[in-house]
Amino acid sequence: MDTKRLIAALVVAALMTVALVALSGCPQQQEQVEEIIPPEPEPIVEPTGETGKIVQVGSTTVLPIAEAWRKAFNEAHPTAERAVTGGVSGAGIEALTSGTCDIANASRPIKDKEKSSSETAGIDPVEHVVAHDGIAVIVHPDNPLSSIDFQKLSDMFVGDITSSGDVGASGLGNIQLIGRDSSSGTYEAFKEIVVTLEGEDKDRDFAASALREASNEAVLKAVSQTTTGIGYVGLGYVDDSVKVIAVAPMGGGDAVAPAVETVKDGSYPIARKLFMYTNGEPQGAVAEYFDWGLGPEGQAIVADLGFVPVN
Repeated sequence: MDTKRLIAALVVAALMTVALVALSGCPQQQEQVEEIIPPEPEPIVEPTGETGKIVQVGSTTVLPIAEAWRKAFNEAHPTAERAVTGGVSGAGIEALTSGTCDIANASRPIKDKEKSSSETAGIDPVEHVVAHDGIAVIVHPDNPLSSIDFQKLSDMFVGDITSSGDVGASGLGNIQLIGRDSSSGTYEAFKEIVVTLEGEDKDRDFAASALREASNEAVLKAVSQTTTGIGYVGLGYVDDSVKVIAVAPMGGGDAVAPAVETVKDGSYPIARKLFMYTNGEPQGAVAEYFDWGLGPEGQAIVADLGFVPVN
């Protein structure tokens, strides 16, 4: 072996020796593995009493009751959590069916097809009558009409009578019908009672010319701004911006104005029940809420809003 190769081999051997000594002199580094302990699962809290959350969806007619109940109930039960959303009766029942609400507000009874859909989804819709309501027929304040015969009212909304003069309001021109959209419980109730003549003629339907508004407030506003307008709203929505007209019962008799007393005694011909639906019999927070709402405090609120208490 020549001198250069010998020197290189000695250098490599020396470096390896130094490295071995250095490693043997250092303590072995052990990787510290931190044990991950999963957190304890939170206990499942059943909605009982005032601590339960209640979600309520549906009819704009029932909405004033639901909102007033929410406010008063939360004042008495500060930790209660309640969410109330308006809409139409069908939307409330659909939300109950899909499991996205605890209570569905409806201004009409649940339909057979809705009940069937709910049951298919594993939902048992239970009906609760929370108030009674009269559907008020309203016109513009300048309209001279003060009362109307039941048959003529029906003929107007079917479109068989189109001139204001034919119902005692001469000089106003053609009638502008203003009502609710077809998904509304108020629409359904007015159609069943008035348009179909209390169900005697199921083929009768609203005139195609009738405007269809999304809420009671929208109907009220439209009638208040239309001299030839005639519409219908829940009794609790009536205010001074419109004029309420009396309606003679089907078959004849004196015209009766909508009021708490006339709805209660059955003399006003366009009246109905207002509902809330739950999945099965109410339990926990929902049961407590219904006990309160159907008791003296809740029903006093119903009366204050212009509806008729169930008791």
